[in-house]
Amino acid sequence: MPAHSVKDGDSRQQAGTHAALNPYDRFHQTVRGRYDALPPRLRQIADFVLRNPEDIALGTISSLATGAQVQPSTVVRFARTFGFDGFPDMQAVFRERLRNRHAPPGARPDGPPGPGGRDAGAILDGFHHAAVASLAALHRHLDPARLEQAVARLAGARRIHILGLRRSMPAARYLSYLLTMRDIAHQVVGLESGMEEDAVMAAGPQDAAVIISFPPYAGRTVELFRLLEQRMVPVVALTDSAASPVIPASGLWLEVAEADFLGVRSSAATMVLIMTLATAIAERRHAPAP
Repeated sequence: MPAHSVKDGDSRQQAGTHAALNPYDRFHQTVRGRYDALPPRLRQIADFVLRNPEDIALGTISSLATGAQVQPSTVVRFARTFGFDGFPDMQAVFRERLRNRHAPPGARPDGPPGPGGRDAGAILDGFHHAAVASLAALHRHLDPARLEQAVARLAGARRIHILGLRRSMPAARYLSYLLTMRDIAHQVVGLESGMEEDAVMAAGPQDAAVIISFPPYAGRTVELFRLLEQRMVPVVALTDSAASPVIPASGLWLEVAEADFLGVRSSAATMVLIMTLATAIAERRHAPAP
């Protein structure tokens, strides 16, 4: 592999930023950063690769080429563009990501059901293991110092704007409920009112925003996030990796990697983090002055 590969960082200037990322996140971030400069065929591959990481981990060069509607030789060109020796070298990054996201030992496999279908107890067991795996990952990977920074930012805000669409909407609504119970000024952006941009335009630097977004990342969430950044609103992002499109310029984000079972992704870790933030914000606001 060339000296300046995705795995090793693109340049010495980027080495510090990339050092904290795992190989997949580093690759994802590099592709996003160079996306606009890629030729059309390589952009097709980038689109497919970033949307289908599991397919890349488990597929072949032919299946990737078919999915991206390009020739296999173009896939090799894509891999080499980002510093890999070829497709297998690039695929290894995706396989490592997949291994790291497996459920813990003892989890029931989510293979095809028998003739009579799965019994409810087995389904409950599978979702239980997914929730346990998600909570364990949250506890293992969340940086306590970064969590304190997030709480400080949100506790000091005039108003907290909450943005979470599609599968993230239940978490956004639950955070709103918890803040309401604690009499903390906030606003939920995007409750199917069609007035999302008007709500964002009311936000300013004295406020703060919580962005909740996970793959495949709702396009509308990304648009509103960028608008909040343009308006200099401090943002705390709850998302799955450093390659997420909703990482704020400040770099303040909290990692939430949810496991899934039978194609249904858990929300256990997200909800625990939401409860933590709401409770910590309330305690910080109501703490006596030193």
